[in-house]
Amino acid sequence: MNIIFFMCGTVWPPEVVHWRLLSSYTTIIGALILWLTFLFFGIIAKRYEMVLRRKTQWQFIMWAPSGILIYAFIKFYDSVILGYLKLANLEALIGYGLFFLSGIFSLMGAVRFYRVVSPRRKGGTE
Repeated sequence: MNIIFFMCGTVWPPEVVHWRLLSSYTTIIGALILWLTFLFFGIIAKRYEMVLRRKTQWQFIMWAPSGILIYAFIKFYDSVILGYLKLANLEALIGYGLFFLSGIFSLMGAVRFYRVVSPRRKGGTE
C-alpha cells in the first residue's frame, strides 16, 4: 500500500522509482551478505586460534563489521519503512560513516589474522 501511494504521489517517473527501490533492496541484501561473510571469517579465525594456540583476535574480526549491519538497518528503514528514494543527510552521514569505519576495522582484523596464519620466512625479517 505504501509503495503504491509512494509511486503515484511523486514527481519521479514510475520506472525511476521502481529501479531505485530495486537498487535499495540489492544494497541491503549485499550489506547483509558482506556482514555474514565477515562473521564466518571470525568463526574461521576462532577455530584457527583453537588449533594453532596463537591469538587471532577473532572477537575483533567479528565485531568490526557491525557498522555494515547498522548501515543495512538504516537503509532498510529509509527505503522500505519510510519509502524514501535515498537516505536523508544525517542518516547518510551516519550510515556511510559507520560503513567506512567497519571497512577499515575489518581490513585491520584481516591483516592481523593474515600475520598469524602466514608462513614465516627462513632467514628473513618479519
